[in-house]
Amino acid sequence: MTKFLFVRHGTTTWVDTQLLHGITDVPLNEKGRQQAKATAKALADIKANKIYSSPLSRSAETAQIIGKTTGLTPILKKSLVEINFGWLEGKKIRDHDRQDYGKIIEFFDHHLFNVVRTVSGEPQSRFRARVTAGWNEILSENPTGTVIIVAHSGVINTILLHLFGKTYLNGNAYHHLNPCSITEINVDTGKGAEMVRLNDLDHLPEDLRWQA
Repeated sequence: MTKFLFVRHGTTTWVDTQLLHGITDVPLNEKGRQQAKATAKALADIKANKIYSSPLSRSAETAQIIGKTTGLTPILKKSLVEINFGWLEGKKIRDHDRQDYGKIIEFFDHHLFNVVRTVSGEPQSRFRARVTAGWNEILSENPTGTVIIVAHSGVINTILLHLFGKTYLNGNAYHHLNPCSITEINVDTGKGAEMVRLNDLDHLPEDLRWQA
């Protein structure tokens, strides 16, 4: 059995100002670095074997901060890069993490994003194929042990959707994962995956939690 700990990267100025960034390489801001340090402290004693990360700086720096505490050097994988939002990169969006706009608007936004991505960025089908292929490589390399994966909300969601199906979404278009949240699953070859915790923020002090 392998324990996987998924960490969404820390926050950035674009996250804080509700600007959409997929492949745009926006670094952590100071709050994001403090979130990463608190997450590193929470993971210090888990005795992880490896840590993987997206090469985009907001993810890579989060992984480096965690790596210093856990004694691991991040392995950068292009398959863990967030989706290319195309024309939507850098645009102001309705932030469903911070405000409940209702299911209809959330559904509309989700499908609008899909159309724009397909025309100007990375189609959802290609993104899912890329992420799933990368996940399968990580899985095959780690049949046992404990592994940390630092990546983006869309990437983590894609892996969880691959493992648990649409029931994981609980009727939503996607699941919101907060900056530096920890999602933990156990994967046992032949037996499937088990969700242990999802979007856990208990390790972050109140002033570092990204409030909705």
